[in-house]
Amino acid sequence: MSELQLIHEAPRPSSVEIVLDLPMPTSTNRLYGRGRKGVHRSAEYVRWMEEADMAVMADKAYPRRKIAGPFGVVIMLSREHRGDGDNRIKAAMDWLQSRDIVRNDSDCQNGLWMWVAPELAPRGCRVVLKGL
Repeated sequence: MSELQLIHEAPRPSSVEIVLDLPMPTSTNRLYGRGRKGVHRSAEYVRWMEEADMAVMADKAYPRRKIAGPFGVVIMLSREHRGDGDNRIKAAMDWLQSRDIVRNDSDCQNGLWMWVAPELAPRGCRVVLKGL
């Protein structure tokens, strides 16, 4: 069974599938910082979110429809990058919710992340979403 088949449970004709190429997400360990006013998004995280916005717009890939309910996700990370892969998932999922691509990342019913050859995640991270 391929990785994409894992998120294709009981396909429905009206289900939404979205594929986005994003830069390599910021590690969960570097998403937030502390200051006098409390916890805030780190400069690195804010910069990554802006780069993700620009990548999607440059690819003309901004989804016309959002996923308003349960969904599955496959997150492919380019092997060109180092680090702890599972630390990259939170930034990507939070970005999807903040850009209203998914209603809420808590609607994720199943998911898979994997290291892949660079051509499979040309910007560093490919996200495949499937409405369930």
